[in-house]
Amino acid sequence: MQKLELLPLILSHQTFFQNFSDLIPRSISPCCSVESSEIKLISGPHHAGKTSLLSQIASSLNGAKLYIDFGDSRMQGIGPGSLQTIEEIAAEIYKKETEDGAGRIFYFLDEIHNLPEWKDWVDRLHSQGAGIFLTSSKAKLINEFSSRFAGRGKTLKLFPLSFKEYLLIKGTGIPEPSFLTPSRSDELLCKFLQYFESGGFPDVIKNGDTRLSRKYFEEGLQKGAAAGYDIQKLKELAIFLISNMASEYSVDTLKKVSGIESEDVINSYLDYLEDIFLLYRVPELNSIQENGRVKDIPCKIYAGDTGLFKAVYPGYPDSLGLRFENLVFLELLRREKQVFYFRNKRECDFVIKEKDSPKISAAIQISVCFGSPAVREREILGLTEALDEYGLEEGLILTMDDEETVRVEGKNGKKIITVKSVWKWMME
Repeated sequence: MQKLELLPLILSHQTFFQNFSDLIPRSISPCCSVESSEIKLISGPHHAGKTSLLSQIASSLNGAKLYIDFGDSRMQGIGPGSLQTIEEIAAEIYKKETEDGAGRIFYFLDEIHNLPEWKDWVDRLHSQGAGIFLTSSKAKLINEFSSRFAGRGKTLKLFPLSFKEYLLIKGTGIPEPSFLTPSRSDELLCKFLQYFESGGFPDVIKNGDTRLSRKYFEEGLQKGAAAGYDIQKLKELAIFLISNMASEYSVDTLKKVSGIESEDVINSYLDYLEDIFLLYRVPELNSIQENGRVKDIPCKIYAGDTGLFKAVYPGYPDSLGLRFENLVFLELLRREKQVFYFRNKRECDFVIKEKDSPKISAAIQISVCFGSPAVREREILGLTEALDEYGLEEGLILTMDDEETVRVEGKNGKKIITVKSVWKWMME
């Protein structure tokens, strides 16, 4: 692509980026610190706010800033010669915007996976001292990035909005949970229920239009069709899994609902849905320890956003408890936890490892309503079994609005179980 063709395109990207409106303030991870020289990758689903976060980061930087959207179809077919031209354009912007020669050139490269041989180019830019921020809506790129730029790169996973970010959009302050009045608690619970129904995609929240979640779902399937997948079978598989979020799946069941006879093909479809952040697979931890082969162990499926449930299958019977569990799962990912589930005689919804740690640090049970004796017994026994298994003394049960402290006797001594409302936990 010649400079005369490329320059107007890049300038249009610049105009869009510099005039980005309705910025939603996001919590910027330390990995995006402007003081560090590492290459930064922001990875997450389409429409979760990656470009908005880039703009937020850019506003805090001094220097020349070049933004390019490689998701723009007009950028297809760009070759090595064009990359050199981009660097020349960046140099011209640098000269214009930093007349005293101070500051750095910062590259903000959106949907970088669409650029062939991107790693070599980014390597070159980094060696020249440029600040580099990348985004991608492909989960698999995280491993590629971490492998190529080990010691030189940082990754931030961006998810749909948290409840705290939702409150900021709605103009509601984030109070200290221990100082809430009854009326303020009622107000926040009402806000939480609205968030629970809408999900966390920024434009869905801003526009109050849950139909956008359906649109995002269809966009993901269309990209799969372009990659050679049977869109109808992919859609049937995805709808079934989202409608049964927070549930285990069997390959035989997936064969029936999708009409796909090959287990390998089903696994390739699951890999694709996970790669675009539509779904997550969470393994049973004690089966990993016994089996050691992740592919063959039981897994639960969680959706990339709770708002997808009613968007993709409005007539499906609602399972409030499973959506509730899915919501907590996504919050644990935001907090950079390694998430598994535990099953022996009973089940514990989540057992947690801290980032890069092999040790279980927490066990969490999810219960929408904790009032009935049967539910209490089931949840407490399942949690206690997990606490005993991993030598933990304290556990957590998250509910819609129940709160108390329960003391129980485990095999290894007394256990303290905190029962807490999920919306307060999400504000911590």
